[in-house]
Amino acid sequence: MLTRYREDAPKKPVNCSMNSDLVAQAKAMGINVSAAAEAGLLIAVEQAERCRIQEETDALMRFWNEHRAQFGTPADEYCEI
Repeated sequence: MLTRYREDAPKKPVNCSMNSDLVAQAKAMGINVSAAAEAGLLIAVEQAERCRIQEETDALMRFWNEHRAQFGTPADEYCEI
């Protein structure tokens, strides 16, 4: 899990719209809709964080590859691979 958050943080009431049929089915099955929504939100936040990290990594690798193509590396004078 990438995201760090306080699991003991107080609950905040929020208003969100959900498919009424899906909510009815969940309640009929005994699913805690709030807990399920929170779990889904955590997954969405983690995916967004992974995307952000990947974008930063991609930018860094592009920079490094461009720098290496332009200037080479210190090892170039010792290695002929």
